[in-house]
Amino acid sequence: MNVVEAQTAGSFLGRKGQRRPQTMAPQRERAPIRQTTVVHEFCPKTTKTGRLPLDGLPGVEIKSHCHIDKRGVQPRACVGVVRVVSDRILPGMEKGDGLMQGPFRAGGAVLLMTLTWPAFAQETPDEGTESAYGVIMLAPVSVTANKRDQTDFEVSGSVAVKTGEALAKDRVNSTDKLDTLFPELQSMGRSSRVYNNFTLRGLSSGDFYGPAVGLNVDGVPQLPHAYAQALENVDRVELVKGPQGAVYGRGALGGVINVESALPDDKPTLWTDVQAFSRGHRVSGGASSGLHAGWAIQGMANDSMEGGSLDDPSRGLENIDDRRVTSGRVSLHYLPSSQPFSARLKIGTERYRSEEEYYVSLDDLSRDRVNPVVTTPKLNRRLDDISLSATHEITDRWTTTGIVSWQEMFLERTFGTYGIDTEEDQTSLYGELRANYKADDLSLIVGYSGQRQRYKYEDVGGEGSIGSMGGPLSDNTMMTHSFFADSTYRLAPRWEISAGARVAWEKAKSLMSIPDETGAIGDHRNEATFWAITPHAALAYLPSEEHRLWVGIGRGYKPGGFNKAGTTTLDTASYGSETVLSFETGWKYQSRDGRLRTEATVYDIESHEVQGYSGPAGLMTLSNMGDARSLGVEVSGTAVIFEDQEVSVGGMVNRSRFTKGPYEGNTTPYAPAYSLRASWTGHFGEGGRWQPTATVRHVGEHYFDENNTLRQGAYTVVDAGMTYETEYGVKIGVYGRNLSDTLYQVYANSYVGAQLNDPREFGLQLSARF
Repeated sequence: MNVVEAQTAGSFLGRKGQRRPQTMAPQRERAPIRQTTVVHEFCPKTTKTGRLPLDGLPGVEIKSHCHIDKRGVQPRACVGVVRVVSDRILPGMEKGDGLMQGPFRAGGAVLLMTLTWPAFAQETPDEGTESAYGVIMLAPVSVTANKRDQTDFEVSGSVAVKTGEALAKDRVNSTDKLDTLFPELQSMGRSSRVYNNFTLRGLSSGDFYGPAVGLNVDGVPQLPHAYAQALENVDRVELVKGPQGAVYGRGALGGVINVESALPDDKPTLWTDVQAFSRGHRVSGGASSGLHAGWAIQGMANDSMEGGSLDDPSRGLENIDDRRVTSGRVSLHYLPSSQPFSARLKIGTERYRSEEEYYVSLDDLSRDRVNPVVTTPKLNRRLDDISLSATHEITDRWTTTGIVSWQEMFLERTFGTYGIDTEEDQTSLYGELRANYKADDLSLIVGYSGQRQRYKYEDVGGEGSIGSMGGPLSDNTMMTHSFFADSTYRLAPRWEISAGARVAWEKAKSLMSIPDETGAIGDHRNEATFWAITPHAALAYLPSEEHRLWVGIGRGYKPGGFNKAGTTTLDTASYGSETVLSFETGWKYQSRDGRLRTEATVYDIESHEVQGYSGPAGLMTLSNMGDARSLGVEVSGTAVIFEDQEVSVGGMVNRSRFTKGPYEGNTTPYAPAYSLRASWTGHFGEGGRWQPTATVRHVGEHYFDENNTLRQGAYTVVDAGMTYETEYGVKIGVYGRNLSDTLYQVYANSYVGAQLNDPREFGLQLSARF
């Protein structure tokens, strides 16, 4: 029986700004094969039906097609891998035909490649012999790191990308676990997942309400207390490293994390993923209607329950720090192949409930005994969001994109250590309108974005509470208006220049109810205005199709404002904006045969007016603490060996120090000195269906405070798993996380104690996609 599969990895771009279908990692052939025929086709050869010319050949089935608009305009780029396997040579295609004869093309036009056994253009196996399955290819991935379509190789900057399949392989179900995939990124839940903090290139934030790394989901910036949320139906995650003030604006000091959802395919699809382990379960699933007359609807849901691992012998309780997440998303898509217009309406909700906010002694890190509490700590967070985005292709070169979104976060918290109850309500109304221009040698983006945020914090007391956490009320409103532009121009066949800038205006208003010395409550109103200009520029040299070298300079900013939870009248004064200036140089390499990709970057980032908490104990207030400098090197490499084994190694070395102010000479908090990640994925057996994985992560020492008194030493975590993929699209696997049960701190505070990482976990996994 003939077995012919054409599966694509990457993104078929039917029109400018429209991605279809979703990015997928290369798939394995699902049956024994006796001969592999290599086929290499580019999009410009497609017919007006949008089908590749391979369609119609005996035994060939194309599962994904490029789409052509009503004027017959060819797709701008196809990024991915196509595999065609047959037990005979297809008509007109002799062995070795089409092998990597076309170069990678600037602007995202990438190859469609297939793989032969044991190497390209080798002799056909003798009749009756069974060859191995095809090799893995490391194809470029289409990204929107600069808010325009490029491959990750074409960006003159450092961008790391993980596809949805990579997330599934490593069982990454939420944004706060992304550091298990990206060694340059550190994710630390400060007191709970609600206050999750990201560190990138040595830049972090002491402010629980002002992150130093941006998080965007489908182009929408997320509220700070939504930085730990479920990942559902993800196409890819982009880690854009270095200050991104020109393109993304506020809060993008260390970089930006972009989460892009998968778009519906032509056909109806069902998917599910179930993980069962000793402390709980993680279950997710969804469905897509497929495209009908250009319309499609997707829906998905998630439920995750993790039991605790901490004991409280004083109350006779065990495993007390449990947590649960439930979420759901529905999206309506309009993606017609005959119209230069596309749109998406997305509605979602998430509920997070936990009793995780326990602490252990700083002198005795143990799960056997937590520090005393007045009452059981509780967190109840609700996230609601709705967004509408649309793209219109005005001409072959101009497209416009608009986004409008609303997000709300409501949090009820019982701080068990002191028995205090608080409530927080955060809202964000965001809008963006941009125009993209694309020609052979020039790409350009210009746009406007505006945002209104409101943070309301209330200390509502609590039965038996001791002390307070802030005044009775803090109500802050922030308005942002900004204009931005960014461009890339091909100066010469081997030279590119990129430049852009953003001008932003921010206004912050504050109302605080603060008790005076007598205990009488008084209202304090204040407002402040801030300006920011954040340019960037980069120069790239391409000595060949496989290499890209670049140097770049850029700025980022985190706006000033007011304390979001005022305690004393000192909090009624505003603090200034934090700004950074970055210099970097880097090199990227991708081999012609798709078996090796490497990257190295060196950076120097100077921070001015770093924001953080300062002052005497009990009266600390958010202010500007001085200047800092972060120096570092990042390296990464992925290689395919023996045709079916993928090895990846990445890491960074960083030195981040205060250079001015009361903490001069100290290491900045939450910034590890180094980190390393090494992983291996194998494919064995018929069709490569047996897929073992192993990952080792090593994180260097770091501190949790500016005084450098709360230290976490270096630690190592080992994960492993084995998955079997059936011929029906069902995967069954076993896995282990933190196999050595390494114990380390994820947060420490001198007043309440330390918090610990998750313990060792063994589990079973079942996933399917139909």
